[in-house]
Amino acid sequence: MDNIKYQVFISSTYTDLIEERRKVLDVLLMADCIPAGMEAFVATDLEQFEVIKKVIDYCDYYVLIIGKRYGSISPETDISYTEMEYDYAISKGIPVLVFALDESVELPKEKVDSDPLQLIKLKKFREKAMTNRMATIWHTPDELTGHLAISIMKAKSEIKRPGWQRAVNYDEASLRRTIMDLQTDNERLYKDVSEKQSIIDSLMEQNDIAFEDCNIKFDYYYFKTVYSGSKSKSEKVSDNKSIPLVELFKVISLEMLDVAVAEIRIVKAIKSKLFKEDNDIYFSDSQIVKQVLMQLSELKLIYSFWSDSKSNLFWNLTEKGEKLRNDYLLIRNQQQSNEGE
Repeated sequence: MDNIKYQVFISSTYTDLIEERRKVLDVLLMADCIPAGMEAFVATDLEQFEVIKKVIDYCDYYVLIIGKRYGSISPETDISYTEMEYDYAISKGIPVLVFALDESVELPKEKVDSDPLQLIKLKKFREKAMTNRMATIWHTPDELTGHLAISIMKAKSEIKRPGWQRAVNYDEASLRRTIMDLQTDNERLYKDVSEKQSIIDSLMEQNDIAFEDCNIKFDYYYFKTVYSGSKSKSEKVSDNKSIPLVELFKVISLEMLDVAVAEIRIVKAIKSKLFKEDNDIYFSDSQIVKQVLMQLSELKLIYSFWSDSKSNLFWNLTEKGEKLRNDYLLIRNQQQSNEGE
């Protein structure tokens, strides 16, 4: 079983990320993987894209690298071939590892889209891809490869895939022994989980206390127009705000009134209801809302699930979360009633 090699598809825009793709390819080779980068075959029409789809079908994992260019757009679908590759991998249930360049990193102008339509499409694609649970931000090519090395090893250990193996190395007896060992380990782990569940339940009350006292610091920025005589320019303004986790939960839970929501909707709700700036704001840490959601998930207040197409991650309230939300609503309604008397 140690001789299994995993095929990994590398997807990105090409000319702006040549160096990064080369480094990623080297890391995958060192990780004993088979890169499928399609370096000499970039889709420019649907016929070529059909060939790329067949390559993706044979891959065990899919790596998406996002820079500051959206890429060539298919006239038939009005989305880029890179995004089409990503959507196809998701639809096939292939584990996807996303690595997005931090938006604050400055790049040469030839590596950055200037077309407003391209920028809008890139932003939407980036937000969609970052809902993936295996999504990471990088700043430099070396940081990218470091994250990739860790992520691919984690994916190989946590998400089992068929991989490729020489027929001469196939040993049925050894495989059967491995299956029996895994069954034994599974039974032991199940017993351990059952025994420790009561301990976890008792700790939840302590977590509730921490929930009441926890604050999340949001570093953010926005752009305002500054006038000097008859001229004007856009100026970046940075600020920060600490928000109690309780208040964040109130806003998030109200978005989940009998409906599951995607992270992008949660981000919009937080920005509109907890920040008073007149301009559109941007979080310096694009993962901050994901961290909030993970904390609420650890507190058993919300849970996540994939859509049927596995292209979007949705969040909803647990039974415990619904009860807490309804308690807050009841308290608020009573306060409003008392104020009206």
